[in-house]
Amino acid sequence: MKDAESHSPSVVRLNIGGKKFCTTTDTLTQREPDSMLAAMFSGRHTLSLDSDKGYVFVDRDGKHFRHILNWLRDGVVATLEDSEYTELLREVEYYQLLVAEPFSWVVISYQNGGQ
Repeated sequence: MKDAESHSPSVVRLNIGGKKFCTTTDTLTQREPDSMLAAMFSGRHTLSLDSDKGYVFVDRDGKHFRHILNWLRDGVVATLEDSEYTELLREVEYYQLLVAEPFSWVVISYQNGGQ
C-alpha cells in the first residue's frame, strides 16, 4: 500500500469564490501545462491555504469551475445554455486554458445563430 501512495497524485482542495472542489495536482497541471492553474500547482509558487480546512482560495465565481475541471480531466467542453457559454469563456480566459481558442468559435457560432 505504501508504494501505491507514493505514486498517487496529491489531492488539492480549492475554494473558488466560496464553492469547494477537490481534485489532484495531476488534473490541474497535465492537460494544460501553460495555464495559470498549472503554474499555481507546479510547486514553483507558494500557495496560501485556509488554516482551518487547507483550501486554496481563488477569488473567482465558482459557478462554472466544475466545467473547467471536467475539461482538465476529460478534454470535453460541456454543453450549456447559450448565455452560459460567454460566462464560461471568461473563466477559461482567466485561467489561461488553451481550450479558449476553439471554445471562442463555439461562442461566436451561437451568437451568429449557429452558423
